[in-house]
Amino acid sequence: MKASGIKTILFSILLLMMLLPAVQQFTGFPKVKALKGYFVLPQRPKWSFQNYLESGFQDSLNKYAEHHIGYRPDLVRLHNQFRYLLFDTVSAAGVLQGKDGYLFEMNYFKAYFGLDFVGYDTVAEQVRQTKVVNDWLRKHQKHLLVALAPGKATFFPEYIPDDFAAARKPGPTNESVYDSLLRADNIPVISGNRLFLSVKDTSRFALFPQCGIHWSYYGLGLMFDTILSEMGRQWGKPFVKFGTKNIEVTDKLRSPDRDLWEGLNLFSKPNDIPMPYPDFTFEKLQPDSMPSVIVVADSYYWQWYGSGYASRAFGKHDFWYYNKQIIAGDGSGDTRRQDVDLLTRVLEADFILLLQTDANMSRFSFGFIKELYAAIASARDWDEQALAEIQQTMERIRKSPDYMKMITEKAARRNITVDEMLRIDATWVYQQKQAKKDSP
Repeated sequence: MKASGIKTILFSILLLMMLLPAVQQFTGFPKVKALKGYFVLPQRPKWSFQNYLESGFQDSLNKYAEHHIGYRPDLVRLHNQFRYLLFDTVSAAGVLQGKDGYLFEMNYFKAYFGLDFVGYDTVAEQVRQTKVVNDWLRKHQKHLLVALAPGKATFFPEYIPDDFAAARKPGPTNESVYDSLLRADNIPVISGNRLFLSVKDTSRFALFPQCGIHWSYYGLGLMFDTILSEMGRQWGKPFVKFGTKNIEVTDKLRSPDRDLWEGLNLFSKPNDIPMPYPDFTFEKLQPDSMPSVIVVADSYYWQWYGSGYASRAFGKHDFWYYNKQIIAGDGSGDTRRQDVDLLTRVLEADFILLLQTDANMSRFSFGFIKELYAAIASARDWDEQALAEIQQTMERIRKSPDYMKMITEKAARRNITVDEMLRIDATWVYQQKQAKKDSP
């Protein structure tokens, strides 16, 4: 073949390679599997003369085009695969590869070595507020349970990379100091790290996956059983009989047992360990009087909630995700935490369960205890006259059709009950009156 023919073929191949991404971008064919993980795709910018003069439009358009080019997910995977195979490097932000293919998130390393320790004074103040909250809840026949979920790095320090471990010496950790001070103040607490480490050498089944961040389904059951037993003790009687049967160990892993690996966005599959999947049984011992529960938790609670285990173990239950989003257990919709009256919700529940892993202990209870402590302090300043005035305001609002229409519309927007919205408005009216009296 003549040199000119070879050049023509190479040029055609190059031209085709340049055109294929554009064709895929505009036609959507072939369909490309989306990338895994959390990221925000840039949106198409809106043109304006001012934005154009300041170059903001051009920069935004470049970012948009870069992230929406055809075949981009597969090109990212190809890039990540080369880095992984040639340099043994993972490309996901915050993910570290340990020994024997074990994957970790950096935050769990920080928790294990105490790099995120907030200090004894901060922990002591949080525990002091928690004790006030716990005493107040007991006074109202409510119960508090703090469950400290285990961390993968704390459970598997032997798989931490040598170069990372050699440069650091474990110090005081948020989890261990919180656990110690909470116990000293007789606040019910369960340490998942203690629990998991106590059975690490004897457990027949894996408690953590090799390429996932959360506990295994078997580990979940171990913690769930311990929590339900403690709640039954506080309740004064067991309310559910929890059991495990038909444990299947398989290499066909279920979500989220490979969530860290999936976030690496590679073409290859991991050579990870088989995982156990038990069938859990729930026998409601008091079906007509199951406790209502508010669970303030991080992502470790998703397996309980999403798998339906919480619905089978509790009565009414709401998942307060990071104390920002309230996910109703009955599937009635989500509500923003800021849209509800905290004291009303708490007094409607039998249990407050705080659940978070050691990697999140620097944000103890995600502000829930601090907010409830402040709400309790404010309520204590309200005497019978104040409560009566709030009640009178509620009655006046009920007698006003226009005002009640507004209350009903606001309740619908916030996805809360009309009574709760009525109480929020009446309380706000009272607080505004007091603020005016106190102002100079």
